[in-house]
Amino acid sequence: MASNGSSKTVFLAFSVNFFIAGVKTVIAVITSSSAMFSEAVHSYVDSGNQFILWFGIKQSKKPNKLIYPLGRGKEEYFWTLVVAVLIFTIGGLVSLEHGIEALSHPKELKNLFISIVVLSMSIVLELYVLYKAVKELRSKSKTDTTSVFKLLKESTDGPLIAIVVEDFAATLGLGIALVGSILANVTSNPVYDAASSILIGILLMVSGLFLGYEMKHLITGETVNTKTKDKIYNTFSNLGEKDCTFYHGNTYAGHPIGSAAALAALSIYESEKTMEKTSEKALLIKELMSPLERLTCVKETRFLGMIGVVELHPEYSDDMPIIKKKLRESGYLFRPLGTVLYLMPPLITTNEELTEIINALIDCLKGHSCSN
Repeated sequence: MASNGSSKTVFLAFSVNFFIAGVKTVIAVITSSSAMFSEAVHSYVDSGNQFILWFGIKQSKKPNKLIYPLGRGKEEYFWTLVVAVLIFTIGGLVSLEHGIEALSHPKELKNLFISIVVLSMSIVLELYVLYKAVKELRSKSKTDTTSVFKLLKESTDGPLIAIVVEDFAATLGLGIALVGSILANVTSNPVYDAASSILIGILLMVSGLFLGYEMKHLITGETVNTKTKDKIYNTFSNLGEKDCTFYHGNTYAGHPIGSAAALAALSIYESEKTMEKTSEKALLIKELMSPLERLTCVKETRFLGMIGVVELHPEYSDDMPIIKKKLRESGYLFRPLGTVLYLMPPLITTNEELTEIINALIDCLKGHSCSN
């Protein structure tokens, strides 16, 4: 998932690309260069893509527990997939089409020196953004020797993957455009400029396909790689060699319906201030059950929050099934353990319901060989 560092990298890339796009547009108009036109399109697409990535990061962090009980983390992968489609279509196909058109109908190129200067400056800016993006990508790895390609394959940070792929393609595309412009300027042959536009289009299409392929795995819930699995396994298997204990309770698989029901219950507790009312109900239970202490059959009463316990003397153990039956006939289901009766009402039980339940328990014990 995207981190704060990824968000900053996305914003930096957006700022740089939008500035470069404006400059390239002006130069493309002045020079009539197809390569510069392709690069302007490329930069505008990158700027739009980075805005989409930023939007995806914000959306993935929005809380909406009732509709998305497991969170919206994977939404950033969807928007990154949209970016991949845009790179392939708008970036790649438009550049390819414009390059083929320029190759079929060559135009005289003008003021290519300006184009060469702008491309050189753009390469410096894009290299800086690429450096920051790769640095952020490497910060998530414990080794500095892992290749960038492998880091991209292993990363689960969709926006950061997109930024690295985009900026790599942008830097390489600028290099292709620069070589094409230099050759066209030296030879006065516009074919080199058109060819560089076609190569940029192909580069963008390949970049879009690679990014889309990576996002497909993340969206469909690809399992962690073998290296990570081994690391988790070794962490737990080595616990026996250390002075520590690994406690494992119930594992919850996160069923959407179960999660939604639990979150709905928590929402009700919050809106009705259920938890704040428990202390009052606990005092009421203790007060209502106080007459039980005067019954001869009762050994003691105990309380913990909204749990009330009545323990009878051992000689009444044989009477427990009869007491349980009488309570059930009165409409109340108790489940005694030995000579102990537990009162554990739901948190939403009203004061009136608590009074009815406890009075029924007192009447039952009074009527069964228990007296004051």
